[in-house]
Amino acid sequence: ALTSEPGRGTEFRVYFPIAEALIKEEPEERPFRAHAGTGTILVVDDEPMVTRTARLALQKCGYTVLTAQNGREAVDLFRALANEIDLVLLDMTMPVMPGDIAFQQIRAIRSNVRVIASSGYDEAEASSRFGEDLDGFIQKPYKAGQLAEKVHEILSKRPAARGAG
Repeated sequence: ALTSEPGRGTEFRVYFPIAEALIKEEPEERPFRAHAGTGTILVVDDEPMVTRTARLALQKCGYTVLTAQNGREAVDLFRALANEIDLVLLDMTMPVMPGDIAFQQIRAIRSNVRVIASSGYDEAEASSRFGEDLDGFIQKPYKAGQLAEKVHEILSKRPAARGAG
């Protein structure tokens, strides 16, 4: 439709049909309660949005969540709370100390702690940098439900062992 008035201007109204792709609903993620658990997770990532998303998703599942912004901070926090942390979600590429170095130092403190690497790189790259000792891998960007599922899967694999291993 076109309307025009002297001194007021011209207005164009264009109407398009709704595209089918836009009216299809996104499938809902599995309920978080299906991946509920207990324990303490250390989330290590230099991207605040990633850390926040992971923290909220894991807290929604019932976990206690600690965060660190780089590998050095993660190692220091892990050293202080090693016997309380059940799993570490560790970004591969960070400033100060990269994920693979932090991984080695964390495992030197407690060799049986479970570690999931996260990265925009693929799983093959993670394996080449971390070796076969990783408990899991999740590729960024991931959805909150995918993270909850991966953490639940890794923590369910074997009994949670505390102390040095």
